[in-house]
Formats: sequence, C-alpha cells, structure tokens
Amino acid sequence: METIQFGVTADVQYAQKESAGGRHYSQSLGKLAECVDDLNGRDLSFVIQLGDFIDGGKPTDAKQQLQAVAAVYQTLEWPGYHVLGNHDFVGLDRKTVSDILELEASYYHFDAGQWRFVVLDTQDLAIQGGWEPGSEKFRQAEAMLKALRATGADNAHDWNGGIGPEQKQWLTETLETADRQRKNVIVFGHLPLMELGESHTLWNAEGIATLLEKHDCVKAYLNGHRHSGGYTKRNGIHYVTIEGMVDAADDEGAWAVVTLSKQQIVIEGVGAATNRVLEID
Repeated sequence: METIQFGVTADVQYAQKESAGGRHYSQSLGKLAECVDDLNGRDLSFVIQLGDFIDGGKPTDAKQQLQAVAAVYQTLEWPGYHVLGNHDFVGLDRKTVSDILELEASYYHFDAGQWRFVVLDTQDLAIQGGWEPGSEKFRQAEAMLKALRATGADNAHDWNGGIGPEQKQWLTETLETADRQRKNVIVFGHLPLMELGESHTLWNAEGIATLLEKHDCVKAYLNGHRHSGGYTKRNGIHYVTIEGMVDAADDEGAWAVVTLSKQQIVIEGVGAATNRVLEID
C-alpha cells in the first residue's frame, strides 16, 4: 500500500475583532497564510480544514470573513477540502456558505490511493446549521435538542448538532462499499464523537460512533470544535481532535501533516497541534 500524506487544520475562526478568552481572531488569517505556505512546500495528496473557518457575526461581516479565508485557502497547490462548522453559519445561510466554499454537497467522499476519505456534515440537524427558522431541518434540530436537554445531557447546546437519517443512510452505504472494495477509511467531521456525552460532542455521537465501529474499513475519525484537542481509541478506531488555530499563541499556528501507511497513522503537529503515532489494527 502506498503512503498517503495530507494536511489538516481546524477552527481557524477568523474575525476582525479583539482577542478574547484565549482566542486570537484577527491573527487567524495570517496563521492560515503561514499554514498554506508550509503545506505548499510539502508533497501532499490534499488538505482539509475541519470547520469553523470563521467566527461569524452580522451577515455582511460574516460574508467578508468567509471570502477572506477562502481566498487564502485557494492559494493551496493541493486539492483543498472543507468540513462545515457551527460558526460558519453564524450570520450566513447554507447557500451563501456553499457558494463561497464552492461546495456541491455538505457531506461527500473522495479517494486517494487505497484510502477513502469520508466528510460528514455534523451541522446537518442544528440550530447553527444555516437552516431557515421554521424549515423542516430546523424543526428537526429543535426537537432533537429539546429531547436531549430533557435528559440533562452535557452536550445539549445549540452550538452542537446532529446527523439526520438521510446522511446516516448514506454513511452506511458508503462504508459498506468501502468494506467490499477493501478500502481503508478516514472520516472527517467538525463535532467530536468522543468522549461520549462531553459538552462538545455530536448530539447523536453514540449512534454514529457505533455505526463507524461496525465497519472494519474505518481506521480514524478526525474533528475540530474542541479547541484544546483530544484523543480516544475505541473498538479499533482512533478518535482525534485537532487543536484550534484561533487559540494558538501569537508566535505559533496549529495544523498538522498526516501520513498514512498500512501499519500507522502518523500525525506531525505544527505549533500547537499534537504529534501522534497511531497503530492501525
């Protein structure tokens, strides 16, 4: 099996405003430019950003933010892919975000070598999902969040979200095909699945993690959203949270280069991102 390398970053969360709570919003554009310069100097198959490209705000401001980061990202010399995050929809609707990022679908997959890369839309059912209030998706999100809050769940926040039945069926079929084709799979999402019940996790994390773990093809799930990062291994799958770029100190960034081989997933962290060597079962 050939070795595959790709770049990854999470939670750029750019905005032209003062730093607050350890988040350096206005510096993120420069950090993203440094990230792109570094990744352009490597031999990669692709680059992916794991959502919250912007902080969001008033529609005009949010649109300018997204256009600015998209313009920097487009200077990549490698194919660049996107995951949608909750902050991407603060002030913007689905169509506007998709048009600026040139996304034809919010969840999709692509291949590189013998690997299949599956991109999930964890804001599929979400209050911060770009859905018009009163729309079917928005009503489903409200009902899902209300039910979760009734249980006292720690992740029952409107800045999280869930994966709906249509996407779940697509995911099942995609992984069944990968199993048959003997592809190894990496899954990307914005919201973490682990630790279950932690305040940042997907509303229906347990169901989606259980689905992934039914398929031998799935080797890892990479996400953002929890800016401090994190790692869990469960039932043969590595669950990795990439540290947020917006939180990186003034003199460092946060991105990583991931190298995939038959035996290992090696994550070379840059700046605040963590180095990891993960064995493939």
